[in-house]
Amino acid sequence: MGLIESKRTERLYEQVVKTRKNCRFEDIERLLLALGFVVRKSGGSHVIFKRGDKTISVPNHRPVKEHYVEEVIRLTIELLNTG
Repeated sequence: MGLIESKRTERLYEQVVKTRKNCRFEDIERLLLALGFVVRKSGGSHVIFKRGDKTISVPNHRPVKEHYVEEVIRLTIELLNTG
């Protein structure tokens, strides 16, 4: 199996892609945690997630701006391609 090992994680990814213009922080957080990211820093208006040498900062706002959602999608695709 690839990086998206469970149907639940796959559904989370599809949900984020589908709602990219009106995505909730909680959906992005669940997806990143399911992909093996850990919360490195929480506090203030942004949460920083880390997995190996990959780091992403996501604002804890509702909805998350499309720019950040696109960054999460791009990072997910990159992880899928590198295994």
